[in-house]
Amino acid sequence: MLASKNPVSLHHRIVAAGQRRRCVGASERKQQGRHFTQALESLWRYNPRIPPLPAAAATGRDAKSSWEPPVLENAAFEEYYKVQQIVHKEEWDAFMSVLRTPLPATFRINACCQFYKDICSKLENDFRRYLESEVSSEYGEDAIRPLPWYPGNLAWHLNFSRKELRKNQALESFHEFLKHESEVGNITRQEAVSMVPPLFLNVQPDHHILDMCASPGSKTFQLLEMIHQSKEPGLLPGALVMANDLYVQRCDLLIHNTKRMCTANLIVTNHEAQNFPDCSLANDYSEAYKDTCKPQGLEFDRILCDVPCSGDGTIRKGHEMWRKWNSGMGNQLHLLQVNIAMRGIALLKVGGRMVYSTCSMNPVENEAVVAELLRRSGNSVELLDVSSELPELVRRPGLSTWKVQDRGSWFQTHDDVPHDRKNLVLPSMFPSSNGTEESDTVHGDVEVNIDNRSSFLRNCNIEETSKINHDTDGLSINSNKKLDCTSNILNSKFPLHRCMRIVPHDQNSGAFFIAVLHKFSPLNGCQIQGTKIQHPLAKGIIVQPQKENEPETRLYETILTRQQNNVSKVVDAAEVLESSRAESGDMKLQKQSRWKGVDPVLFFKDELVIKSIISFFGIKESFPLQGHLVTRSTDNARRIYYVSKSVKKILELNGEVGEQLKIVSLGIKMFESHRSKDCCSCAYRLSYEGLSLLLPYVSKRILYASPLDFHRLLQYRSINFAHFVDARFGEEAASLMPGCCVVVLLEGHKHVDSICKDPSTIAIVCWRGKGTMNVMVSPPDRKDLLERMAYHFGLKACTEED
Repeated sequence: MLASKNPVSLHHRIVAAGQRRRCVGASERKQQGRHFTQALESLWRYNPRIPPLPAAAATGRDAKSSWEPPVLENAAFEEYYKVQQIVHKEEWDAFMSVLRTPLPATFRINACCQFYKDICSKLENDFRRYLESEVSSEYGEDAIRPLPWYPGNLAWHLNFSRKELRKNQALESFHEFLKHESEVGNITRQEAVSMVPPLFLNVQPDHHILDMCASPGSKTFQLLEMIHQSKEPGLLPGALVMANDLYVQRCDLLIHNTKRMCTANLIVTNHEAQNFPDCSLANDYSEAYKDTCKPQGLEFDRILCDVPCSGDGTIRKGHEMWRKWNSGMGNQLHLLQVNIAMRGIALLKVGGRMVYSTCSMNPVENEAVVAELLRRSGNSVELLDVSSELPELVRRPGLSTWKVQDRGSWFQTHDDVPHDRKNLVLPSMFPSSNGTEESDTVHGDVEVNIDNRSSFLRNCNIEETSKINHDTDGLSINSNKKLDCTSNILNSKFPLHRCMRIVPHDQNSGAFFIAVLHKFSPLNGCQIQGTKIQHPLAKGIIVQPQKENEPETRLYETILTRQQNNVSKVVDAAEVLESSRAESGDMKLQKQSRWKGVDPVLFFKDELVIKSIISFFGIKESFPLQGHLVTRSTDNARRIYYVSKSVKKILELNGEVGEQLKIVSLGIKMFESHRSKDCCSCAYRLSYEGLSLLLPYVSKRILYASPLDFHRLLQYRSINFAHFVDARFGEEAASLMPGCCVVVLLEGHKHVDSICKDPSTIAIVCWRGKGTMNVMVSPPDRKDLLERMAYHFGLKACTEED
């Protein structure tokens, strides 16, 4: 906050800046907008303890003297976690000391990328040695080292923060390396503890995986790496990853970050996690299809439930947390976290595994949620002991005791909570003396003053949550009700010690909480007796009969969709059934998506176009092209995407249930329409994104270039046929019909008959024009390929822009 007596307040200056923006041109407006945003972001940095300067001085150079780095202190934070006994008393000083130091930078190598071995070699042989010699005195001998607990030495720890990485001149070349490799998807810059939850999912090659709260996508990318590492050479994995997020903007970020993987096994959806659809059919519709064994629901083998949380485990990289943290942040999120996790358990297959995780240290968001999941699930779910997995990861057991704070007051049991606060401080927040006590409380019926759409997520909206305890401002504690941290409190009888809590000072990291749950029987009351459906996507799924006094829910419509999407037109089940029978059970394609603002997902079935593509590029019959092509265009398809067999089945199921899934992205871009005036018999060209998948099956339109000519193509992008070093290559290019083609790097020891089947083969998409060969690869990908050319052949790694 600004000092109230400051005659030239920042607020007034910001308002004045906003007014001036209306009177300037576009170029100046962009510059002023940046300063306007910076002023807002730095508002909290002002230290009210320093007296304000006079108006004249405050506007000059000396104004900077009234600003200083943020104070990394919060009395309420320290008091809260001392009482909760997150760490032992003798560790407290070390714990707080590490929290006040910058978080080390970490990153993970994508073992599925084509140049994985090159990156590992460059890290070990070049950068590691360089950094040890240049910055060891400043950052220690192990300035860069693999994380010992991450399999295959794929994750690396740096002894410097991301800010130091940007500012230190000695680290400039390494920083540029990380930025570039991250841009093309060869590495992912991710906090170390954030990498842990996917590792405990024990992902297998054929698993259907749901990431319930996926944005920004680093864990989703990690899951995709896992399923692609497990595939057989030359084949798509049978597994799929469905990544979901509530907000469209965050879905965009998720799509951007996962696009680097170039995978046909990903679906991105946009739903409330606690109300994620199960793609089930209405009862009357299911009965009509009873004899044809149509799918009636969707379950997942593995679910990652990394829920929205207060995020105080990221306090080392988010200094604003120190000023704004209060215990009410976790209390407000507790019920949402329970509901999301319970929805995950309901969507989990019997025999499946779900990981619940947060980047919070608060037991109300962690152990209390896990205990409530076990209460609600009865004997259907167990908390797994995974202490033998990842043995080199330093972790601590979960807590069995904790207290709940509300408005500065501490409570040991829900009975102690004042009556007017019982609807906000819930029984499920407390440890229970036995496994059944309070299990029948009215959690689901309690009116809780929380907007589930608030932007808490992993970078939560601290401005909003800091207002929760407005009576105490989250800083003072009611001394009349403060409890000694050694007082006796209830112990949970659930085996919460099987949970994992990662604390920062154990291995110089952030904080994280992980619990691994195994579902060994259907949920009581959720999956009740009914008709079992035999289908690869719905094994063991059971039709739920309509409850008494429950409002009728027709096909394509639920109470949720009526409220959230304002669906006014409902398709009658009988009408859909009649239509489906007329098409022999084939899915009816809609030309308009039922989701407002989202393009429909349509199977591309234009036989003439597909045949022309197959004929033009000589695509072999062994590649499953038919039925795997989709588009988002209702008329002329500009882009055609390829989806795996597992994604195809999801799309078919989603079509049969009336598009219950709101799909915002899927598949890999395989073909794009072109508008070239050159005479070309095929209206589509290959996309570089899908080339690696399709290349082993292409038999036409392939040219083989020497390293020198391949390098020249990448460097200059467009070369006249007569200007190639290898005259024979130029002649072959000139004799080719105009249109899209593939240029393959021909190394001396490789034979042309087998080179395209080798996963290490380097190839690019080009366009054979009237007199030139033109490269159709993005600048970052061209730069990446030039780096590989320099590494393998000693050719200069530069682009035309350089």
